[in-house]
Amino acid sequence: MKRRRSLLPTLLGLLVLFAFAALAGGYWLMLSMPGASFRGEPAPLGERGEDLSDRLHAHVRALSEGIGERHYWRPEALQAAGDYIEDAFRAAGHRPRRQAVETGSRVFHNIEVILPGGRRADEVLVVGAHYDTVRGSPGADDNASGVAVLIELARLLQEARLDRSLHLVAFVNEELPFFSTQAMGSLRYARQIGNEGNEVVGMLSLEMLGYFSGEPGSQAYPFPLDRFYPDRADFVAFVGNLDSRRLLRRAIGEFRRHAEVPSEGLVAPPLLGDIRRSDHWAFWKMGMPALMLTDTANFRNPYYHGPSDTHERLDYPTMARLTEALAATLEALARH
Repeated sequence: MKRRRSLLPTLLGLLVLFAFAALAGGYWLMLSMPGASFRGEPAPLGERGEDLSDRLHAHVRALSEGIGERHYWRPEALQAAGDYIEDAFRAAGHRPRRQAVETGSRVFHNIEVILPGGRRADEVLVVGAHYDTVRGSPGADDNASGVAVLIELARLLQEARLDRSLHLVAFVNEELPFFSTQAMGSLRYARQIGNEGNEVVGMLSLEMLGYFSGEPGSQAYPFPLDRFYPDRADFVAFVGNLDSRRLLRRAIGEFRRHAEVPSEGLVAPPLLGDIRRSDHWAFWKMGMPALMLTDTANFRNPYYHGPSDTHERLDYPTMARLTEALAATLEALARH
């Protein structure tokens, strides 16, 4: 009995140590990110930045107001959105191509441009954004904002000299009821590129990149993430799964070298269902590393999936700063 009493404090101490080590390991694995998030006031945009901000606004307005809600039940609008994106890619100096996506009795299209790589051209980095909306919403933030950034990335990177190939793709049919079905544009694309013999070294999904606020309490989270992240909705989030941890850390590290926009990163386990809510899921399904860049959707934007998700509610100067930093990030990722 005496020996057992003397072992109890030791066992308790070992349990506490084990718990502490598990927590520390979990923090390092999921939350710890390279570099430092931007803090303070950003520099004025300058003429180039102002022009970029205006172009982003023009894209979002054209898609969300000029065309409006765009989905299977408004096929002419969805087709018009695809035509707009194709024309914008062409105006940015590229030769876009279409990939047919059968959807019930109709056919819609993914719109793709390829920036060819050099000595490692068979290694592919994919950047995508969906251009469809839910029914009843003009979809300015979800996801005309992501499409606008995608178009302007094509413009900024038009003359970039890359080692890896960079594919910029506007996806159709991300929203329900097509998410995770054979009609999901990104799943169709991921399957095809996987069958072409290329190695997809990473995919970045641009999912809602326009809504920002510096007000305290403007940012919410699924429990228990509110214990670890800021309560101001002024940052862009990099979100991935455990298999994509290396890609996420590399991407956010490069982004933080160039950005005057705050950034937060999360490597999450599968049980956190919200991390799957965009086109990167399709690449996970095919066993490819992928992550989502997002303003966190309904966790900050009160107009999410509603009729008031309109172009005038978005922050185009922040989007311009984000786009320039993301262009530099992609150039670095495609060169090494």
